[in-house]
Amino acid sequence: MSKPVRQHYIPRSYLKNFATEKGKKTFVVDGYRLDDEVLLKDLSTKDICLEKHIYTIETNDESKKFALETYYADNVDSEYPNIYKILTDKSIKKVDKNQKFQILYVCLSLYFRTPHYLNQHNKITNEILDNAIPYADKNGIVTLNYFGKQIKFNKDDIESIKKDFQKENKTIFHVKHLEQWMKFVHFKYGCVINVIEIEDKTAPLITCDNPVSIRHMKTNQFAGLFDIDSVITLPLDSYHFLEIHPNTYEDGDTVINRLIHDKDFTFTTNAITQSNADNWILSKSGNIDTHFKIQDHYEDEKNGEQFLEKSQV
Repeated sequence: MSKPVRQHYIPRSYLKNFATEKGKKTFVVDGYRLDDEVLLKDLSTKDICLEKHIYTIETNDESKKFALETYYADNVDSEYPNIYKILTDKSIKKVDKNQKFQILYVCLSLYFRTPHYLNQHNKITNEILDNAIPYADKNGIVTLNYFGKQIKFNKDDIESIKKDFQKENKTIFHVKHLEQWMKFVHFKYGCVINVIEIEDKTAPLITCDNPVSIRHMKTNQFAGLFDIDSVITLPLDSYHFLEIHPNTYEDGDTVINRLIHDKDFTFTTNAITQSNADNWILSKSGNIDTHFKIQDHYEDEKNGEQFLEKSQV
């Protein structure tokens, strides 16, 4: 059996709903790379939103190395199609308590399992180590207090030290993201759930490599993971969008509110999705082009004024 070293942090079962089937079990998307502003067509969902060994556990026990990757495959990736069906089926108005928990558990995993914060942690660590090099003593020895931990190394060994820290940071990521994920699911359990359908089929939704947005309901800025006034959003496909209300609206109910919105909503929602992306925005074929055309439409002064007037009604 081959080892699952290419590990998706955004499951293919999620990406499939923004993809076009092209051949047997092959699904492709358009992808726009933000760092160099390049649009690529027909990217296979097999080859995007993944990293080698991101979930591989550092252990000599071969039976445990891929336990986390296997857990995601069995409890999230394979479960997502069922959750998606519940969320997008207009005939389902209410779910039971276990189904609501599963909706939150599976959907919110897309926030906690991404490498966004691990990469940020590694970047900060590398900057701290690099900035310490000029302070090496005459023998090239660097002494550093790293968040309360005393470390000492020769400046010539910095790349090896960075790799050691990356291994340590990954282990911390494995443990902490699981703890925070479960804690956050319980924190949001009582909140109201909306599923919004875009009525205007000329205004499709996009997604990205970091699709769950958590932001303050008034400022639209991240104000902390357990901010009671935060709203959580996740594009589900080109015309459906999940919205989890702030805790200030908590009622503990298991109703799924089903709403209809228009092109204006697509404009604001896609802007949030793009701003939340690490590097990739993704969509069905042609929909990224449409996204940018809609942006250009609203950036026109006259259209922008009409949008503001409508939003204030």
